[in-house]
Amino acid sequence: MRVNNLVAGITIGDPAGIGPEVALKAVNAINDAEVTCLLVGRREVLDGPYCSLFTDYRILGSSTDLAEIEPGGKYLYQVTSDSPVPEPGRGSAYTGLEAKNYIDAAVGLWRDGIIDYLVTGPVSKGCIEKAGYKFTGHTEYLAGAIGESNPYMMMFSDEYRVLLATTHVPLAHVTGMLDEKSILDTIRAGHTAITAIDGGEVRIAVAGLDPHCGDEGAIGEFDEKVTGAAVRAARKEGIRVEGPVSADALFVLSRWKGYNLAIAHYHDQGLIPFKMVAFETGVNVTLGLSLTRTSVDHGTAFDIAGKNQAHHQSMISAIRLGYRLETGRRKAGMGHLA
Repeated sequence: MRVNNLVAGITIGDPAGIGPEVALKAVNAINDAEVTCLLVGRREVLDGPYCSLFTDYRILGSSTDLAEIEPGGKYLYQVTSDSPVPEPGRGSAYTGLEAKNYIDAAVGLWRDGIIDYLVTGPVSKGCIEKAGYKFTGHTEYLAGAIGESNPYMMMFSDEYRVLLATTHVPLAHVTGMLDEKSILDTIRAGHTAITAIDGGEVRIAVAGLDPHCGDEGAIGEFDEKVTGAAVRAARKEGIRVEGPVSADALFVLSRWKGYNLAIAHYHDQGLIPFKMVAFETGVNVTLGLSLTRTSVDHGTAFDIAGKNQAHHQSMISAIRLGYRLETGRRKAGMGHLA
């Protein structure tokens, strides 16, 4: 098993979005011998409006080619398609299907041991659904693709990190999906992941679900009976964790920065504050699976696709964080980051 010189498989996302641009810009900027970048997409998509960025890449498409990957190189794994080359900015069922095919190809490369971890470009859930495939997000799709359950979604930057106890679900379903065990498992997953990334002692805070954590029962009892019980159980296991902490106090930047990780109960509770402070540099991380996956924290931005206006710092951060996670996991002999 490789510990250094890892191969990052990087899907270019929806071919009509900004994914191809940010992927090429990021790989061209990294220039790191310890990370070998293998883009997963279609050559014809990159040869068009991005031809000035798509230079010095070797095109791979067979097992023989893949066996010749050299450390520090720049490669494209060619995913063929009979569809016309998409026009930037025009997402459709065809571009959604192609984006899904890139993901499937990357999973196959991981299964075959060609790539060590996965970095995903932005896709349109709506376009994939129009192509006839259920897709609530990369997190859930990848878990199903590799036959594993209970994935977690973490948003990460150097200063601010938030882990979600639930992912892409309607708000009305959140409490029905949470109990003491599920919140405790989320705390454990976060502790394991942040230990692998940061090392040293990990300090975690868990947000309350209800305003003011239920105000001692005046608003609700969930945080006292469920969230609080999970926090107490985690402390008994030796995890340094506080909570429940009222979300409107926890996500004040000076307080949030004092923790290695904050845990939110649902998607928008965590992502709204995170994207306000780390939209261009943040990374979406999937935990709980044997596959290490990171991603940009932005969408397809069809309105600026092909215009050379997309920022690529989030993709650089995703590639580098994936390397840190996978290297830390291998050195520690971890199977799942959970």
